[in-house]
Amino acid sequence: MSHPAPPAADAPLGDDIVRAYFQRRAMPVGLDAGFWMIGSRFSPDSRRLREFACRNRLPYRFVDLEQDRDGERMLRAADVPPGDTPLVIWFGGLVLRNPSNSELARALGLPAARPGAPIRDVLVVGAGPAGLAAAVHAAAEGLTTTVLDAVGTGGQAGDSSRVENHLGFPDGISGRELADRAVVQANRLGAEISVPATALALRPDGDLHVVRYDPGGLPLEMISRTVVIATGARYNGLDIAGTDATGADPTGIDIRGIERFERAGVHYAATLMEARLCGGRPVAVVGGGDSAGQATLLLADVATEVYLVVREDEPGERMSRYLVDRISRHPRVVVLAHTEVAGVVGDGTLREVVVRENHSGARGTLPAQALFILTGARPNTGWLAGAVALDADGFVLTGHDAGRATGRDRPPQVLETSRPGVFAVGDVRVGAVRRVASAVADGAAAIRLLHEHLARTGSPVS
Repeated sequence: MSHPAPPAADAPLGDDIVRAYFQRRAMPVGLDAGFWMIGSRFSPDSRRLREFACRNRLPYRFVDLEQDRDGERMLRAADVPPGDTPLVIWFGGLVLRNPSNSELARALGLPAARPGAPIRDVLVVGAGPAGLAAAVHAAAEGLTTTVLDAVGTGGQAGDSSRVENHLGFPDGISGRELADRAVVQANRLGAEISVPATALALRPDGDLHVVRYDPGGLPLEMISRTVVIATGARYNGLDIAGTDATGADPTGIDIRGIERFERAGVHYAATLMEARLCGGRPVAVVGGGDSAGQATLLLADVATEVYLVVREDEPGERMSRYLVDRISRHPRVVVLAHTEVAGVVGDGTLREVVVRENHSGARGTLPAQALFILTGARPNTGWLAGAVALDADGFVLTGHDAGRATGRDRPPQVLETSRPGVFAVGDVRVGAVRRVASAVADGAAAIRLLHEHLARTGSPVS
């Protein structure tokens, strides 16, 4: 059912209410209010739960066992062995020992997709900017809409400290706030958003589509007349394995493989959470795109020095000019052009980053105690194997590309995949322009094309 627009006279009041809502929601996050989490900052499970909390804007206080002796006393008092950490303590005495994301979500009351839900008009898989835009436009047009996401809303854009080239925000807006606003808008219009819910497979059922997903327990299925694939992409890692079993290097530098430092100094996103961990320390950022530039500027506000490592002769080859200009003027940023990371140094925690200058081959070390890798992305399409046509890199083929791959009699629409009624938007599709505004435009356009599909197949719209 469509929702009537509010009277124009009420618009300023509505803006004030929404603004107050976001300010009220942000306050407990900044004050470390909410539930308590006790664990080590080097623990992969602590990192997982903290990322889940940040992505879903859940206020919490983290007690780091590496620094806070009160945390150890609390564990002893509760007779909790270190192997059961991280420990989550919620109001009313609820204690969770190393919970899954789903267990934490249900304990805190996050909405879950309803088992046995009726057939949906639109099922959006992925809650980044493209998926949220699709949800907003679908729900606004009266389509029954459900959104599933494996972690939380915002996608890769939610990790951006500042989006400054999005129409309508002259002072810029954080990726997190943009996602929060979209979630409120989608919910107000009637869309259902469920996290965590990991898509496992897509299969046809006549003119309908069945998505099998994992909500954190037994896998479930949801049926929809149309599907919008918006699962985005994740950052690539660096292939650094060390030169031998001990990490020895001809230069005398003890180089260790990067995988052992993941979640212990090596990061693939730069949010306020990571920035807090890096306060007062030097860090390094690898990458030449906008995400790397935004991360550099965010970290420069808290780190003693930020080394930006780029392969190109200058970062402007793939980075927006406004970011290049601000980086060049920042006193705590050092740009290392035509340079690559050759290794990392440390024992348990990261101490230094080894770099190689590509023109001369010379090596050196940076006194960086954290490394942020933002070097391109791979599509999250493993769940689509055999369901729709993909290119050699795993990105979804749409439009004429999908038609050529399958030889369909009717060419797919611009954002339609090789499967009629299934659309792909944002970074997950071939040829996407990797900008937030472009992802939002994809999501909106997909709903217009989706209507044409429903009209052509005669599918009733609830």
